Order: sequence, then structure tokens, then C-alpha cells
Amino acid sequence: MSTLGLEHWTVDELDLQPDDPRMDVIVPAIDILISRLEEARRRGASDPLVTITAKSAGGNSRECTKRMLMQLGLAPNSRRAVHRLLGGSPSGWSGLLRIFSEGRGLTEEEFVYARRQLLCINPGHAVAQSSMGA
Repeated sequence: MSTLGLEHWTVDELDLQPDDPRMDVIVPAIDILISRLEEARRRGASDPLVTITAKSAGGNSRECTKRMLMQLGLAPNSRRAVHRLLGGSPSGWSGLLRIFSEGRGLTEEEFVYARRQLLCINPGHAVAQSSMGA
């Protein structure tokens, strides 16, 4: 599955420059989460997007998503912000992947929330590979 349309949409909706260093984190995170969604769809999930949510996914699914996102080498607060930004949050934020899949743009409230998550993504503060654990 090509994620180029999603990447361009994300840049446009979040009012980012294409060379924003946070996109160097968001793009591989999109790839990771899309792979989780495709696997859930392959296994017959009625709503594959639930697989990547922090609230509705089962414990094993949440842990798997977390481990996969840890491969990006981000500090925990940045990793969580990327996960919330793309997959949604228990507070009711749908996440960029769901909003994109609905074929709509961000509301003003969603834009503000998403930009707040962007402030937490710091690609320059990676954790050491050896401290990432299993």
C-alpha cells in the first residue's frame, strides 16, 4: 500500500513544510501502523483501525504496536505523541489515520490538538538502542 497520499495530506492538514524533521518520524510510523492495520484486516477485523488505538485495542495489540514504534528510537514521550497523533487517544481524538480514512480534513479543534502533539515529537532526542529493551 502506498502511503504517499497520506503523507502529503498530513503535511497539508498540519500546515507543515515537507522537509519538517518530524515527518522523518511520522512517515516510518505511518508505515508501521499501516502494516498493523493490514494484518488486522487480513485476520478479518471489522474495524482494523481499532488495532492501533490506545483505548480500544487489546493488551497484546497495544504492546505489539508499542514495540514496533520503539524501533523508531524515539524517547518515550515522543513515541507516545506519534502514536496519539496517528492512532488516536482515549480522550476522543480520532487520530490522523482515521480522519484520513474518512476522507475529510481536520476541524479547527482537531488541528489544535494535532499541533499540540507535534510539539511533543522531538526526533533529535532518540533513546539508545541498548536501552530500548525487547
